[in-house]
Amino acid sequence: MKKIFASILIIIISITFILTSMPKKVYAQDQSNQIVTGAEQYMVDFLEANQDRTSFSEGEAKAAQWLKQKFDSFSLSEAVIQNFESEYDNKNLKSQNVIWGLDNKKQKQVIICAHYDNIYGSDVISGYKAEGAYNNASGIGVMLALADYFSKLQTDLDYNILFIALGAEEPGLLGSKYYESKMLPSERDNTLLVIDLDCVGGGDYLYLYCDELETVHEKFIKNIADKNNKALRLPPSNKKTFTAITPLAPYLHYGLNSANINFLKSGINSVHFFSRNWHTNNKIGAVESEKHPSIIYTADDTLKTLTKYYGDTYIQKMNSAADIVYYTLTDKDFVSTMEKSSAEKKDYSLLTDGNLVTYIKLGLLIIMGVIVFLLTRRFMSRYPVPIIKIRQVPPAVFGDEYENKKGDNSGESNNSNKTDHKNPFDGY
Repeated sequence: MKKIFASILIIIISITFILTSMPKKVYAQDQSNQIVTGAEQYMVDFLEANQDRTSFSEGEAKAAQWLKQKFDSFSLSEAVIQNFESEYDNKNLKSQNVIWGLDNKKQKQVIICAHYDNIYGSDVISGYKAEGAYNNASGIGVMLALADYFSKLQTDLDYNILFIALGAEEPGLLGSKYYESKMLPSERDNTLLVIDLDCVGGGDYLYLYCDELETVHEKFIKNIADKNNKALRLPPSNKKTFTAITPLAPYLHYGLNSANINFLKSGINSVHFFSRNWHTNNKIGAVESEKHPSIIYTADDTLKTLTKYYGDTYIQKMNSAADIVYYTLTDKDFVSTMEKSSAEKKDYSLLTDGNLVTYIKLGLLIIMGVIVFLLTRRFMSRYPVPIIKIRQVPPAVFGDEYENKKGDNSGESNNSNKTDHKNPFDGY
């Protein structure tokens, strides 16, 4: 009996060990917890229909029409194509933004944007022949899922929502620059928040960047994410800046390298959702992941590679971004918090003024030069360099010159002490 019991116990332990050792499937999302759904499918549909969306190309214009039709399908309101021209490579080239809005008949508004162009390659822009899944079909997927969800939302919001698919962002954030330049002063004043979705699929972590200094709305959104168990990181203390000419500051970093910078410079509350690894110290430069090579701006920026490297976690990041936006916009304190954040926004324009920064750098160089000079003088006075005196030795006279000199001096020797001159080499 004991042997039978022991055998059964061993079998049960073995089965338990096998089951617990089997790899568990990581699901893209918890349907019971996910609010905004469909981001992944919108991303896939967008990529299948628009592989080549190179800035200024026919493919980009085709993708704009595809997005317009998709927006139009969400409600009776019709999306608008905003055409514009920009100078690139000494040429005036055409692109377009796609704008669709939920008009709640309110004065205030929120803007949700994502760029849809990529660098597949054309006769104007050399590219990578990559569909741009990470950059930025992931952002388009999240934006379309939000547009779909809010178009069906029964709750009355205290503001209007504009969804903008931005064109020609890759050659220099041109779509957002043009849209912001056409905003009326009243539009800028009445914009509660601009939400920029750019590369929210790959990478190790989902990040939120709001401004160079801490803002009220940064705290507000981070608290909402934490409260709803959505993984979201804020920028590290070392933002890994690099010198660049931008509309806001004479430098760039992950948080500023997107459309949000064109709204920030006008003092509009802005947030930038993106996924990277901003906290790593193990790699230099633009790091997406500790474990995987970067795929943005390479031929590997495809849905296949994204899935290979990140599995379902890239979908989790997209869904998290969508839900954080939803929770933020539907919070009862959203409007008052955004107004407070605008009123308390710190003006640091003086610190980021390009000319001032140049003068500061020049001043620091002068100060460093003076310090080096004074330290050198002090060192030299304390440890003077010894002066070596070299005694002058008359040149030796050899050979025929010696014999001639000897003959010339023979007469003088009679009138002197009759010193006997000897050849210095005598005896050798």
